[in-house]
Amino acid sequence: MKRDIVGPIRTIALCAGLVAGACGFAHASSDAAEGMVREAIDVEVAAQKDNERWQARRAAMVDEIRRLESENLWFSFQERKYERQVGELKGRLEELERTREELDTIERGLEPYLYDLVDGFAAFVRDDLPFLGEERTRRVDFLQATLDDHELSLGEKLRRIFEALEVESAYGRSAEVSTESVSLDGRPAHVTVVRAGRLGLYCLTPDGESAGRYDAAKGGFVTLPDGYARSVAHLRDMIGTGRFTELVALPLQEVR
Repeated sequence: MKRDIVGPIRTIALCAGLVAGACGFAHASSDAAEGMVREAIDVEVAAQKDNERWQARRAAMVDEIRRLESENLWFSFQERKYERQVGELKGRLEELERTREELDTIERGLEPYLYDLVDGFAAFVRDDLPFLGEERTRRVDFLQATLDDHELSLGEKLRRIFEALEVESAYGRSAEVSTESVSLDGRPAHVTVVRAGRLGLYCLTPDGESAGRYDAAKGGFVTLPDGYARSVAHLRDMIGTGRFTELVALPLQEVR
């Protein structure tokens, strides 16, 4: 770096010597001339260093500007991206709000519907064939208590009601045999009761000679014509073995 400025400085020093000689300073000491040269060199070196510092600072500023421009582009992209995401979230929130309003409407209509459903269920059990009376009555009582339990959600109430309906529906696909005391032709009798789903409820006397069918209008069993005792006994035996291999001709309960 100093070599770049030595030539101009020497020229300056030579001119200064000539000027000094022309002006009558021929007797100026060589030390003074050397001092002038040294001072000129120091000034030039200082200027060169200042220029280097400025160039370094300028380069740093350019790098900083580029970095800031890059960050600005990134933040602009992020802003656009988040604006789209916010728009999507607003749309989802609006959809959820509409869904909530619809659920509120359904909930307001569901509770009275559940009361009507349980009332209808209780009436159905009351008017149905009289089998498993205690169990089915307890189920009705349980559902009515469920509706009055304010700590239960409507979803839980609905689940319990559907579960009870499913159990009742299964009775129509099942058959069973039990020994009970019933009213047969208005008189107490100890008989074998045979249930064929919900199609009919029959009884068979201990001697197997007489059979009856439940008559809802009379509130008890009525004796069937001769010949049906054998059919009821055969149905009882098939239910006992779990093997239904034949069709049995019997009068059926009116299906409602």
